[in-house]
Amino acid sequence: MNWKKALSGPDRDKVIAAYDKEVKSLLSTILKRLGPDSTNYETAVKEAISGRALLDIKRNGTFKCRIVKQGFKEDKKSADGPEYNYYAHTARFDTVRSAIFRTRRRNRRLALKDVSTAFLQAFGYRVTDPGLRKYLKVKNPLTGEWEYYEQSGPIYGEASAPIRWENTVAPWFEEQGFIRGDNEPCAFYHPERDLLIILYVDDCLADGHEDDINWIFHLMDERFACKDAEWLDIESPLDYLGMDISQDDEFIYLSMAKYIDTALDLLGWTNIKPVSTPLREAIDPDSKGLDNDQRKQFMTAMGCLGWLSNTGRPDISYSHSRIGQHMAAPTKSALSAIQRVFQYLQGSKDYCLRARLNGKETTAEDLLQNNGTEINDSWWLYCDSDHAGNSETQNARKSQNGFLAAQGETEEDLAPTKWSSKKSSVAFAHPLIGEAHADISSSAAEVYCAANATFDILALSYIVEEMGMDFKLPAILRMDNAAAEVFTNNTANKTRLKHIDCRQEWVKMLRNKSLVKPLHVPSKDNLADIFTKILDKPTFINLRDRLLHQKKQATAA
Repeated sequence: MNWKKALSGPDRDKVIAAYDKEVKSLLSTILKRLGPDSTNYETAVKEAISGRALLDIKRNGTFKCRIVKQGFKEDKKSADGPEYNYYAHTARFDTVRSAIFRTRRRNRRLALKDVSTAFLQAFGYRVTDPGLRKYLKVKNPLTGEWEYYEQSGPIYGEASAPIRWENTVAPWFEEQGFIRGDNEPCAFYHPERDLLIILYVDDCLADGHEDDINWIFHLMDERFACKDAEWLDIESPLDYLGMDISQDDEFIYLSMAKYIDTALDLLGWTNIKPVSTPLREAIDPDSKGLDNDQRKQFMTAMGCLGWLSNTGRPDISYSHSRIGQHMAAPTKSALSAIQRVFQYLQGSKDYCLRARLNGKETTAEDLLQNNGTEINDSWWLYCDSDHAGNSETQNARKSQNGFLAAQGETEEDLAPTKWSSKKSSVAFAHPLIGEAHADISSSAAEVYCAANATFDILALSYIVEEMGMDFKLPAILRMDNAAAEVFTNNTANKTRLKHIDCRQEWVKMLRNKSLVKPLHVPSKDNLADIFTKILDKPTFINLRDRLLHQKKQATAA
């Protein structure tokens, strides 16, 4: 948010208060203000790394300021040593969705806990040696003057701050009896309490019995400075990672409506006319390029579109993938295409993911009847490949692969958990020319896609198992290509298809172990089609309405 605009508006006092609050918080923890008379002032002027005061408006209307250091300007080797690892984990979106949908399986509670100024509470350097002092300078948005600070601990924007926080909070959860996931390091499961914690930096998502959640939240309050917990119920939705999580008597819903409104406002497209479908035609790579302002708008729109497609709107994943292939040199055609996607989102923002509630607490008798599982959920997999359909960019005529993994008791009531839409990278290899970026037949493309789908579902299965979840096997693998289905199920040797032998045999092995069950599905019912090609309006809406749903409106008694 622009400071000049905010300070000249009716909320000037609130804006000033937000800045003062952030500075006061930092001064009480890791910053010391240096004036011209201070001993280290001249050194600070020479060595200080600049920072920015960022202003934002939260969804509840309050103003929030965050001072962020431009950590990319730091000499990382001198700061933390050449061997320091700066990589920090964040929870995968499919993990987050699995955790949310987990709540419906056992009639448990879902709650959020936000750690305040998490990076400032991390273990890490506390500068005592004068030779290791760090300095920060920030231009005061109220006066326009540079202010200089001595820094004694990690701060937002610093390269090492995220991993320092992770190395603080992860061992702490393990000390409380949680087991950290090997495949998902941001998932923490307590087997004795059947309590699941998902961490997305400083946002803590908890699924379990209310007493157990209160137990861990109480311990968090004792160790860290935290905000009050928020609980999901029919009257109180949750806001998590741009998703609005709500529920009624039958379903849990994941909606992106508020995020879409925010994105439209950011882009200045609040008054665009809604349309019924996203992409209507292929993008012309030879159309005129964009000027600087248009390019900036395009990049901002792509960032918003990426977040939407990855979190809660699988119906735009194909659009995001195809438009994203023009990021290096965006054109007028690409900008028009992304605007049309937002026109579609404007008209469909009330559509959301949903999962049916189990409706009752699981008993020991239920477990016995279900062979130890708590619900009769299965994995439903859909895969599709549009053979050589991508002809817009360099290395043209690649296939577009699509994949969907959904959980549910029946095919008619699925909760989409993981999906993807991307160009095929390698379909076969040759001993002389090496890897070739092409698919030589539609069947080869389909088998390649099916193999990747099984890779993904096995990885996801390992993660949800670490989260205390069970699913019936085999997973149902749906394909609409008859030849690919035959290749996958048939045991005969096909010497002319050696280029796909490895992937074919992989799927066959999983089938023989009863881990997957390949089945043919008519093209009109293949949900993965929405990830691979531009569809006509009736087909698109039919598939969209099976992936997403509108929340049921409460009726008057």
